Amino acid sequence: MNTTKVEASQTEGHLYEELGHVLGEFSEGERRQVMQRMIRRLKFKQWRNECLNWIKDSWNSAKPVKLWVCIATGALAPVVFFCVFIWVSLWVE
Repeated sequence: MNTTKVEASQTEGHLYEELGHVLGEFSEGERRQVMQRMIRRLKFKQWRNECLNWIKDSWNSAKPVKLWVCIATGALAPVVFFCVFIWVSLWVE
């Protein structure tokens, strides 16, 4: 366990050094923009992962009845929409 923590901290330190070198190539204004862009990307990634984990958790706890209801609903939805379209088109005429 300790070796993985040490390796992770060394890798993290290496990434910070690399980030510092990359940011050193930009001016102050550009640095701020680059950092803001990176922060937005990280926040979006975290939000997306939270959403995907919620979906995975809900499907992992799903019972077969729920799955069959979802499949049946997905299969019948186009038929229902087509029927409604026909009824509305006949009603408009």
